[in-house]
Amino acid sequence: PFRPKVASCRASGVASRLGAMAVDEASDDEEMQALQPSAESIGASAAYVDGTSFELEAPATRKRKRTVPLWQVWPSRNMFCCGGLLMTGGTEECWAPNLCVWTCILMPSSMFFVWVFPSLWHRGAYALPIAVLVVFSMTTLMLLATCCTDPGIVPRREVVLATGCGPALEAALGFDVLGGSGDGKEPQIAPKLKNAGYRWCRTCRIVRPPRASHCSDCDNCVLRYDHHCPFVNNCVGQRNYHFFFGFITSVLILAMLVIPSVLTYFSGLNEEITVDQMSKVSTAMRVALYGLAVGGVLVIIASLLSLVLWSYHVFLITTSKTTKEFQKSIPNITEDPTLCAPRGPALFDPWVQVDPDDMRRLQDPNQRPYSAWIRTGPSE
Repeated sequence: PFRPKVASCRASGVASRLGAMAVDEASDDEEMQALQPSAESIGASAAYVDGTSFELEAPATRKRKRTVPLWQVWPSRNMFCCGGLLMTGGTEECWAPNLCVWTCILMPSSMFFVWVFPSLWHRGAYALPIAVLVVFSMTTLMLLATCCTDPGIVPRREVVLATGCGPALEAALGFDVLGGSGDGKEPQIAPKLKNAGYRWCRTCRIVRPPRASHCSDCDNCVLRYDHHCPFVNNCVGQRNYHFFFGFITSVLILAMLVIPSVLTYFSGLNEEITVDQMSKVSTAMRVALYGLAVGGVLVIIASLLSLVLWSYHVFLITTSKTTKEFQKSIPNITEDPTLCAPRGPALFDPWVQVDPDDMRRLQDPNQRPYSAWIRTGPSE
């Protein structure tokens, strides 16, 4: 009587074992499917070896790269301020000439506004004070514009590749600045372009257009390069030459208005009263006044030199030459004017987001790293 129960128990045991094996096989199949990369994951991130794809990294777990504005990792010697809005040359030795320029402008102008301006205004002579105020404002604005604007920089190779601005540069300049070179080595420039003045820059590793040149002080290629001016601590090129010529013109006019007015004012004072007042001042004040007189002489000499500089640039403008072309007897191949030519657009965006690691990777290995890159450090 118990044999059917035993058989039924054996049958149920076999069935349970078969069910467990089926569950194990199903779990093994699921594990194998989990190990095999799906088509979506392969399309997202995969490596291919002998025609077989292997997933490298899941998109959901991929580490997000840190990006910074281009001006923070700018690869040359320029310095940026105001969040990348203003840029100037990076030569540290130029602070003394630049300070000298500001002193020669501010010292006589301050004397005019402190003593001469109130005297003329109280007498009802408004024309000269207003004219000096306008010319002084123009001089300072032109000087700031020359010091703190892009002179016409052509971006270096690593900047072009990291920002992807190659097509925009080609549309603006009319040629491929990379020269079709994928490895950064000097390409074979077509004879037609070479005869037209196109040259390969070994430092920036780009093809620069006619009249452009590489500035060793700022370490950039600059369009229609004129010279690097230590007194403004910036290159003078296509995009700021208008400001530079406006500055030397306005500073010359300012000197012609201020210096004679100040000399006339002090020479018109009562000599006896002046000597009496000088005898009563302290020794330190007397030394300061003598120093001010010496500074006035230096300002007059600087004004005469500015007249020579202005005349020289008028000559360059009339002959359609830059300073470098005149000094090195380089012909103006394009025959474009120096002053009246279009200013042109900026060729780089200082606020575009770039990966600092890409900038380092794309840099020429033979080129020394810059402090701007060192400050940013590795990406997080």
